[in-house]
Amino acid sequence: MRVDLFVIDGQNSFCDPSGALYVEGADKEAVLVANMIKRLRTTRPKGHKISKIHASLDSHPLNDCSHNVVWIDEQGQIAPPFTIVSHADVVSHKWRPRFATGFWQGKQVSPREWALEYTKSLEKEGRAPLCLWPVHCQIASPGQCGYPPLMEAYDDWAEATGGWIDFITKGHWPWTEHYSALRADVIDPTVIATQLNAPVIEDADGADLIGWCGWAGSHCLRWTALDAINNFGTGENAFLRKSVFFEDASAAVPNPPGGPDFAQWRRDFLAEVEQRGAQIMKTTEFLT
Repeated sequence: MRVDLFVIDGQNSFCDPSGALYVEGADKEAVLVANMIKRLRTTRPKGHKISKIHASLDSHPLNDCSHNVVWIDEQGQIAPPFTIVSHADVVSHKWRPRFATGFWQGKQVSPREWALEYTKSLEKEGRAPLCLWPVHCQIASPGQCGYPPLMEAYDDWAEATGGWIDFITKGHWPWTEHYSALRADVIDPTVIATQLNAPVIEDADGADLIGWCGWAGSHCLRWTALDAINNFGTGENAFLRKSVFFEDASAAVPNPPGGPDFAQWRRDFLAEVEQRGAQIMKTTEFLT
């Protein structure tokens, strides 16, 4: 039996308590995932092993469209972390980006032109609203690196199996958010890095069982899994029936003061996939 595991954004920025965007509890949950990988790294008598690990790596430049440091208000003050920016906010000049002019969807645009088009597209496509995060997972910084307990488990698995971790980088195109490891929140048809990563979905569709974990369950895990499920290969129900989501390895981003209820987003996501046919369990119960 082929068993695949998706570990979404198991990185220092999210899992280390001192990380720039620490997800409360992710450090403990990452250890649970690491222990599960070590437990299932080789075939046991009458048992199963993890056949393949897909590990996403959030990767951003400093001047990323979702970083608060590149947005200012009408007085020129930098936006606080966790600010939600709607299309109406851009229209009214409540918030405006201050990064350089660039190319978006094949044409040169000013930051304001991009912001107007981008926020409108987010709302039209039903993706998460634009949230301005503290600088995190900056490319080539310690925050982008894998969380040590997970990296140790990856190495342990690789040495035991002779296999390779399928590392999936995402988020390095600065003009769109990229919660999902499989596609950007708004796809730019001129930029391959933003488009649907169909080979990953097609590969995972060949597994008999797929485990899902990562941080945060309210955002990157949620959108990665939904993008995979909604672009299934052998059929939605078949893909869902072989998917297992770990409730003890999917913590949500802490709720911002006065902002969205991210914890509820996580609960709604797990309820949705379970209702559609997936299993929900703990890491310690998987393949025991």
